[in-house]
Amino acid sequence: PSFYDVFPDIELLAKDYAIQRCAAKAADFDAFELANFIDEKFYVLTAINKNPDDSLIRSVQSCRLDLRRWGARFEANSKRPYFEGHEREDVVEHRIKFLQHYLSRKDSYYLISEDAKPKWQIPTSGTPTILIFHDESTFRSGEVSAKRWVYNDQSPFYSKGRGRSNMLSDFLVMHPSGPFFQLSEAEYEKALEKYPDLDEEENINYIERSASASANVSSDVYFDNSTILAQFER
Repeated sequence: PSFYDVFPDIELLAKDYAIQRCAAKAADFDAFELANFIDEKFYVLTAINKNPDDSLIRSVQSCRLDLRRWGARFEANSKRPYFEGHEREDVVEHRIKFLQHYLSRKDSYYLISEDAKPKWQIPTSGTPTILIFHDESTFRSGEVSAKRWVYNDQSPFYSKGRGRSNMLSDFLVMHPSGPFFQLSEAEYEKALEKYPDLDEEENINYIERSASASANVSSDVYFDNSTILAQFER
């Protein structure tokens, strides 16, 4: 009989553990970790005292075969789109309404043509409207594993790494004057008269007289919804 024929409970525990670890964002799970997990469960189940010089009860090579037999794959740990829930009925309905709202008013926006040499298109009807987009990027330090174990099509979100990260958050302005918004010194002084809290110390690092900001994620804060709304109000 095989090891799992004698200890079927250990196989169930090991498979469940492997599935959970494969679903984690961190890509550090490997066959050696699984072998240690099985080893620990074996000695707990049998109540045998392990000799420190004894080898693992199930080899790393066997655990690697176990993972493949259970349906896991060892493949490239590449970036994956975050699309979970995007096709939910209520989400699709809201997306259609959102797009229709903007498309029906496109003649009121400052836009860029789709020609080989793009040019600004000035609003031709309605009240001229400037679109403002929010975007963010994270620049990280630290290494990310090139490959990882995954189960079926249930790939976890791509981990942004273990090292410190610097997160940039900005509002891009759709207007010929430029993509970034910044007040002049005179305009900023006038704004301070009405909004004195603009000069208060914050955990967010703002570029002078603007809403462009950055944060060291590991040591300061994270750009969550409330932070981005505060940035927009600024």
